[in-house]
Amino acid sequence: MDGAASSVAPGAAHPALSWDALLPILAEAPRENGTAALALAAEQLEAALRAAGLEPVLIPFAAHPYALRLAGVVALAGAVLYGRLLRGGRAALALLVAVAIPAAILLDLERGWPVFSWLHTWPQHHVSATVPAAGEPVQRLLVTAHYDTKTDLLDHVARAPVEAASAPVTLLMVLAAVLAWLGPRRRRGAERARRALVAATPWLALASGLAFFATLSAGAFLPERSPGALDDGGACAVAARLAERIARAPLARTELEVLLLSGEEVGTQGALVLARERFAVPPALPTAVVNLEILGAAPDLAALATERFTLRSFRADPRLVALADEVHRERRGTPLHLLGGGVTDARAFLARGVAALTLVSDAPGHPPARGLHSAADDRSRLDTAALEEHLAFLEDLARRIDRIGP
Repeated sequence: MDGAASSVAPGAAHPALSWDALLPILAEAPRENGTAALALAAEQLEAALRAAGLEPVLIPFAAHPYALRLAGVVALAGAVLYGRLLRGGRAALALLVAVAIPAAILLDLERGWPVFSWLHTWPQHHVSATVPAAGEPVQRLLVTAHYDTKTDLLDHVARAPVEAASAPVTLLMVLAAVLAWLGPRRRRGAERARRALVAATPWLALASGLAFFATLSAGAFLPERSPGALDDGGACAVAARLAERIARAPLARTELEVLLLSGEEVGTQGALVLARERFAVPPALPTAVVNLEILGAAPDLAALATERFTLRSFRADPRLVALADEVHRERRGTPLHLLGGGVTDARAFLARGVAALTLVSDAPGHPPARGLHSAADDRSRLDTAALEEHLAFLEDLARRIDRIGP
């Protein structure tokens, strides 16, 4: 897929993109995976980019849009089955369930193996536009953001304790099943502890399963859906306008590709598929990725220090962090703040050995954004002055990357 996107359209001048042209598409209506609304948004974005003089293309992939919703159901069903088996004296089967259910969820959501999400496959698209270098290119810069949305019962801060508890609960489930399988202990105190753990763990597993169902699946039943303005419509609008702006004065030695991705809200599924296909072999040009999340909340920016999977994590590329810090100091008079770990599309590229960095809006005091994945994430949360600053920052960063080279 390397080089699949098309270039800037030649010819007469075209009208400039504006926030008012892009934000009605990206910040006023839900664009959920597996829906006609997402397909319509892709068509509208393609049309807007083409009207601005670019030649966008749609990159298709087979999505499994219900993967997260099904994962919540699988987690709850697994917890119920585990409890019935353990209380029924079938400890070996309970142990199998305690190991198999988390493994199935991890394989489906993080490795892209459709263990259960094969139940529904849906054609989806990324929207891509490439601006060729003015001269012979020596590197490629990908600027990515996701245009799909999601509605959940809890935002990413409120659900953090559920996610943090998943590994300890799984280990307790395994331990309880092993102890039940091994049978009574000779020492009275050890036997009392064993019996208490075996009796309590099914209820702990059920509580964890219910929490995962509420976190991953219950949002499907909420009547009011998220328009995804901060997450991630504002960032997509900035990326689209960056492509248009660079096209009017192309980078000297760097090919710029703007990628508006879908499938991010399903475990970064779309980016994982794209990165696996595009970077199956080393790219022809050295490539770096600047991923955008939650832009438009405030003019300052921060970077995610790491990108997480459940069992592994990757550091943001230090060279990109240093360059972004230089630009931020010059433009904002403050260093680029480094946040902790996150789960964004950048992890798909880092896992393939591609240099990547995620930038997010950074409000004073560095509070986490709240109310994402809810109806509250509407256009009123976007500050157009902040979007303008992000756009100017990214153009400065792209031109600095161009001057320095690979």
